[in-house]
Amino acid sequence: MVNEAADRSNLKVLGTSSSLGGFFQDVKITGECRFNGDVDCFSLSITGENEVSGSLKVEKLKLAGELTVNGWLKGGALRGQGDIKAGSLAAERLKLSGSLETSGNCEAEELELSGALQVKGLLSADKLQLKLYGPGSAAEVGGGTITVKRSKSKALLQPGQHAEMRFTSGLIEGDYIELENTHADIVRGEKVIIGAGCVIQKVEYSSYLEIHKSAVVKQPVKIVK
Repeated sequence: MVNEAADRSNLKVLGTSSSLGGFFQDVKITGECRFNGDVDCFSLSITGENEVSGSLKVEKLKLAGELTVNGWLKGGALRGQGDIKAGSLAAERLKLSGSLETSGNCEAEELELSGALQVKGLLSADKLQLKLYGPGSAAEVGGGTITVKRSKSKALLQPGQHAEMRFTSGLIEGDYIELENTHADIVRGEKVIIGAGCVIQKVEYSSYLEIHKSAVVKQPVKIVK
């Protein structure tokens, strides 16, 4: 039986470089690197900037800087500080401080983000935790436990930016949902907590609904199973 790891080489980039892409064991980038194709690797460590013109498959990602993937990004454990942009993203676990942007769907078993978020497709996770330091949006949100909170810190904000620190979505659907500073058309869940700064057109809940005095819920509906 061929050992797949034995057929992969390590890649280390220091400074500015480019590569055709391919299959690697461990990739370490310090500086700037562009892959002109698809990349498949076990681990990827980035300190600086990395762009993949194709798609990226990685088991472990550690980021301190910027990662741009023009195709899809599939991973196991992704974590770090900085910015991630991808066509679509699917991961087991994603923990990021910074900004996340996808032109398609973003899916994970566990997703924890502190920063800003823009997902043009479906944002889904079994456990989703968003702590907003900037604007956030997703066409739709689905999951088990969904928590959206606004950062209490104002140190990172520019004057007037606090008004933009809200999360917007057409539909948010999960089992347990707790929201702050969220504008949505429909929120649907078993247990729903609508916190401060929310404006929700319709809430459908099956067991529990709590609405903060500063929140607006135009149509609360209890669903009888």
